Amino acid sequence: MTQNDNMRNVGAKSPAGKPGKVATSDDFSPRHMKKGPALGKKRSITVLAVVLVVLIVGVLACVGYMAWQKSELDRSAQEINAQPVPETPAQTTSTDDRMENPIDFASLKVENPDIYAWIYIPNTNINLPVLQHLTDDNFYLDHNVNGDYAVEGAIYSQSLNATDFSDPVTLLYGHNLLNNTMFTQLHYFENADFFNENELMYLYTPGHILTYRIISAYQYDDRHILNSFNFSDPAVTQSYFDYVANPDALICNVRPDVKLDASTDKIVQLSTCVSGSSSSNRRYIVSGVLTDDQATF
Repeated sequence: MTQNDNMRNVGAKSPAGKPGKVATSDDFSPRHMKKGPALGKKRSITVLAVVLVVLIVGVLACVGYMAWQKSELDRSAQEINAQPVPETPAQTTSTDDRMENPIDFASLKVENPDIYAWIYIPNTNINLPVLQHLTDDNFYLDHNVNGDYAVEGAIYSQSLNATDFSDPVTLLYGHNLLNNTMFTQLHYFENADFFNENELMYLYTPGHILTYRIISAYQYDDRHILNSFNFSDPAVTQSYFDYVANPDALICNVRPDVKLDASTDKIVQLSTCVSGSSSSNRRYIVSGVLTDDQATF
């Protein structure tokens, strides 16, 4: 190669048309395929905008749901607090052997045929209908007495229990709520003075007023009691009754004079949740033993 050739090479333009620059594969690409920094920035901005919109929509949806939830709880609290206190056998002045049933079950069953009883605990706001769904045991966990979806649910039993309270053990379930309704005030029985001063609860059914003496109130685990114990076996029932009368629990109030007999006694247990995330596997149970069955008309 001659000196002139070297000089021609040194002064030659690169294939990209600029002297001294080495060509890359991008230089040979069509213009519409070349990538520019502006396009990358636009894409990043677009992604961020989409993420921001999704977050805003999510926050608004959560706020809207919480507002609806509070509105529903406020509505249910107003309805519950407006319920008149039903008459109890001790208050009747009727000279008939039977007293008039203060609960209009005929009207209630027109509204919802799943209503089969009414529970009333004096000195609490527990004054509510009791329901049982025909096919879905947990339907009233998140549906109200009208059968509508509702966060407060309703007081209910499951199909393992008869609706005439003839089983040795009947379980009724209800939520523990921030608006202090449903079974929230069962927790009043954690207070020893309240427990000692309030012994009775009442269950009304078509044709009957059942009086129960509250014998114990305690925290328990979250097992499904009716599925965990064979109450058709008298020995199992007696063993369970012995526990109910003397529960092994840190949070517990009991009547010291109670002795339950599986061959004759029937109990109702009211079950609700325990507040606090660390207590999700705990339940609070108030137990009452049947002491009187008043016929009504």
